[in-house]
Order: sequence, then structure tokens, then C-alpha cells
Amino acid sequence: MKVKALFLLVFLSASSFAQDTAFKFSKEGLTDFVVGTFDGSAKDIFKWTLEWVKENNKRPDAVKESTENQKIVFQGFKENFLCSKAGGTNVCSNAIYTIEVSIKDGKYKFDVTELDLKDKSGKGTKPNLSDFSEYYDKDGNLKKYMNDVPAAYEGLFNDLNKSLLTFLDKKKKAENW
Repeated sequence: MKVKALFLLVFLSASSFAQDTAFKFSKEGLTDFVVGTFDGSAKDIFKWTLEWVKENNKRPDAVKESTENQKIVFQGFKENFLCSKAGGTNVCSNAIYTIEVSIKDGKYKFDVTELDLKDKSGKGTKPNLSDFSEYYDKDGNLKKYMNDVPAAYEGLFNDLNKSLLTFLDKKKKAENW
């Protein structure tokens, strides 16, 4: 019995300190951040992440802030981020997002800090990334016509994180051929 209790205690401790590796959408909001592991120095991760941001953003001012070998804050844009049918036509919102990448030797933290949704007329809203209860009904189910919302959030930010990690891997292989 003591062995089972000890095992349970170890499991609970380990799981409480586990870091998320993918963004998840829930009523409580989007995962705060994900941690990517990469076998490289903070200097290399910083340099290559900066290259990735510049290569994947059309805007020359995408990098909003950077601290050498420690952090990069950038802004990106996703056209037709959320779409829904209204009156027989598709109504879409574009996303302008801000992401902070904090860097250490061997890992980075990918943190979505802000999101602005703008419709075609330019009218915008800022969803609370820590509370998505607006997308759910009183019974805890996604509201009608909101079925695509979780996949849109998860897809955008998980795809960006995956793209960064793929870019880092390619850069490392190219320099260490």
C-alpha cells in the first residue's frame, strides 16, 4: 500500500511540473505557453528564430522587441482565421497575433501574448486568451456554429511552433553537415 501511495505522489508531482508541448483550446482559455526543446545554444536558437520570423512574415517590422540571446517578440497576421456562415455567406475574421519567444540553452518558450480579430471592415475584438467561456453554452458545450473555433486556435499556434522547430532543425543540419 505504501508503494502505491508513493508512486501516486511521484506521478502527481511529475505531472504538475510537466510543460505543455502543444496549445490546447478549452473553456478556461488557450494553453498559456508551450516549451520546445532543441539541442542548441541560446545564441543559435536566438539567431535562427530571428531568421525564421523575418522569413515567415511579410512585414519588415514584424519583430517588435528583442533581447540578444534571450527573447524575441514578434507580430504576425493570419487571413481568414475564423470563418462562419451568416445569411448564406462566409464571414471571416483575420488575426493579428503577438508571440514572445524566450530562449535558453536547449529550449525555448513560445507564448501567445495578444490576439486581435478584425473583420473585413476593420472592426476588431480582443479575445481574452485566458477565458473562452464566450464560446460555450451554459451546459459547457461549444455554442452553435463554433465547432471550428478550437481547431482554428490550436492549428494556428501549433503550426507556428512546429514551423519554428522545423526551421531550427534545418538550420542546425545545414551548419553541421
